[in-house]
Amino acid sequence: MSGPITAGYVLVQGILMLSAQALKEARAMKCEYGAVLAQLRDRELAIAQARHGQRNARLERLAAVRGDAQRQAARLDRLRSLAQALAEQIPDLAAKVPAARPVEPAGDDDAAWAEHLRALVAAVRELEALLTQTGGAFGDRVRASLAATGTVPVIDDVLGAYVLQRQMRPGLDTREAEQFRATAARVLARLELPAGAALPKALEALAKAIVLAPTLERAESLATELRLAVQRQRDAQEAQRAESAEAKRLLEELPEDAPAPLLRALECVAAGVERMDPALREAAEQTQATAAADRERQEQEAATLVLQESLRDLGYEVDDIGATLFADGGAVHFRRKGWENYFVRMRVDPRERTANFNVVRAKGDEENAERRRLDALAEDRWCAEFPRLMQTLAARGLELDVTRRLGAGEVPVQVVDGAQLPAVADEDASRPRQAPRAREQP
Repeated sequence: MSGPITAGYVLVQGILMLSAQALKEARAMKCEYGAVLAQLRDRELAIAQARHGQRNARLERLAAVRGDAQRQAARLDRLRSLAQALAEQIPDLAAKVPAARPVEPAGDDDAAWAEHLRALVAAVRELEALLTQTGGAFGDRVRASLAATGTVPVIDDVLGAYVLQRQMRPGLDTREAEQFRATAARVLARLELPAGAALPKALEALAKAIVLAPTLERAESLATELRLAVQRQRDAQEAQRAESAEAKRLLEELPEDAPAPLLRALECVAAGVERMDPALREAAEQTQATAAADRERQEQEAATLVLQESLRDLGYEVDDIGATLFADGGAVHFRRKGWENYFVRMRVDPRERTANFNVVRAKGDEENAERRRLDALAEDRWCAEFPRLMQTLAARGLELDVTRRLGAGEVPVQVVDGAQLPAVADEDASRPRQAPRAREQP
């Protein structure tokens, strides 16, 4: 047996929103709720999978284009440096070496970056063709080096190019080239470089300086700097991985209608081609906070609809419930036919996130032993029905957790002015009832 019941409630976002939409569509199409819910679940799953796949494809494409651009730009710089070294021995070559490489796009436009990559590839091929025409012994070495490109690890390719340059520079001991190359390679081996990724510019500059160092002492001094730079790069890579994961999480949580520039900037971070700066993080968090407030309002409205339609599905009579019940609070009264003057009143307190249920009846009945017996029967009847309501609401995303329950008769059934109760059709028309359509104020 049960008298007044107090329960905390939880709005389960995903289930609640889907249930509310299914209830709306089922009513509009006059279909079974369960069938509509299943269709909506399948549709939402397909949309989510498609969106996830499209975003992953964008991130992969973004990382691939930017990564290719970095590799081609670094290779073009090395080829230009090699050509400039050759030009000291072949004067006619100097005029044919391009003065600079194509400038990176200022923004993140996909088309601009694709065009930039094409320009870099064309410049690399043009310079490679120029270098393969070089005659003499150095020409043979250059052609052999170019032929090996793409078949050796990035670090070996980079260091090999600078070994060639050392062999071409007058005044440097060519016998030390391999020793200095090995020194740089040993330090760079500590770097966690993804397959095919370009060597970071700062590290390549130090590696080049080591291979071209005039003395062993200078090479060893630069190697110490390179060790520190590699450690800094490892720390930066770890930070960037964390930022990439954060950006991916934000992309999943932000609404689809979030500002496009914000989404694009986060995609660059998620793809690992840009870093997360404080301004970007703040903009994402502000947008997320705004979206959370909108989502909370939508959840509250969905909870109201779910409550209303669930009561009706279970056979209760209930007037339309205001959409702000779970936002502003208030009371709802419902009953079944045949309950005479008895109702169940549900009070919602959004601040405490609680719902209170108790049986009430309208004034006008004589207070005697028979009435107290009928009061207890009404409470027993509600006690038997309450679990089914809990189960139905929980399945639709409105979970109730009973925190307080009094036994039937522990407190008298509350008697209220009939003006506080909704007007409902009653098969016992001869029974005096007060029927103004007014709702109790919270």
